[in-house]
Amino acid sequence: MHILLAEDETVTRLAARALLERAGHRVVAVEDGPAAVAAAAQIAFDLILMDLGLPGLPGDEAVRAIRSRPGGGTARILMLTASFTADGRDRCAGCGADGMLAKPLQLDAMAAALAGAPQAAPPVNEPDFDEGAIATMRDLLPPDRTAELIGKTAAVLRQHDRTLGEALRNGDPATAGAMAHKIAGVSGQYGCLALRRAARALEAALEDGSAADLPRRLADLTGAMAPALAFLERSAAARG
Repeated sequence: MHILLAEDETVTRLAARALLERAGHRVVAVEDGPAAVAAAAQIAFDLILMDLGLPGLPGDEAVRAIRSRPGGGTARILMLTASFTADGRDRCAGCGADGMLAKPLQLDAMAAALAGAPQAAPPVNEPDFDEGAIATMRDLLPPDRTAELIGKTAAVLRQHDRTLGEALRNGDPATAGAMAHKIAGVSGQYGCLALRRAARALEAALEDGSAADLPRRLADLTGAMAPALAFLERSAAARG
């Protein structure tokens, strides 16, 4: 297929693009909402994978803009999101997309969504780390490139964690929730499943305004961050 991939996180975008191209698809990758709308106006894509939390124009608004244009109903559109909060589900369902996909992007899940199958629930006893995610990266990319991406991922997680903490100290739950969402997306792509669970739970608590639950959720994320960073650093160093 000819696919438009709209994803603002560099490390997530590169991994998803590598996966799609390795499967034989042609991919145009963009990093914000306006660029996604512009690309869709110029090229007749078979499939658009649209991140919900794009800068410039949120993914759901970008889908509405694409659907409103002549020929905008031709491409299949799947929303990509790191966590299915109530608000996120409503936004994805109401924008004109054909379905939703949880990050990280997986080809079997994409095929199931295109066939109209419901999103599969995560396993009950999900491990803290997924070595297979790193193995997949090594299968897709040269060793040095894989190590570079994993190293960048650790740096991205540290930055998002700092921004999240600053937002909470400044009384800015919207930014804190956005950072929790980004942490969930990046960590899932690179196999840090405990951190993804903690980030999703914190994002949900921030969205719901669950002040009583917030300290515990924040502590869970903080506790999961250090092991995740150590896992990524070991994986980057292994290179094989």
